Amino acid sequence: MRSWVIPLALGIALAPIAAAGCGSDATGVGDCKQIEEARCTAAAKCSAVSVTPPYYTNGSGTDACIRYYDTACLHGLAGNQPGPGQLNACVQKIQTGGCGVVEAPWSYPDCSWLIPPNTPEASTEASVDGEGGEAGEASPSDGAASQ
Repeated sequence: MRSWVIPLALGIALAPIAAAGCGSDATGVGDCKQIEEARCTAAAKCSAVSVTPPYYTNGSGTDACIRYYDTACLHGLAGNQPGPGQLNACVQKIQTGGCGVVEAPWSYPDCSWLIPPNTPEASTEASVDGEGGEAGEASPSDGAASQ
């Protein structure tokens, strides 16, 4: 008759520990969702850019992609947060820049803030340009920053 008391007491005792693990100190969740929604939508026009995974059984690949990143973006952005106007400039670049931007937006100056600090890409970007221009700046002819 008292067999339920021990599991109940254990559950009550462990509840605060379990709840503490569910919190989030993620930053940039909304920014991440805006970037990824722009990428998912623009990818539909790019046959070379796949939106799978995520795999889906109903709706469109774009819808599945957006649903996937709604969850994946709960981790937020790694490191850099966009400054004033940077998020909108990056989203606009993704929407209008073509398939190369959709595939790797961080390779373009408008979205270079997406590269987390202390990564090989960040140190490469900082040392790419030795001719007085902005590091990692893309030329209009090649469309992508040198890596």
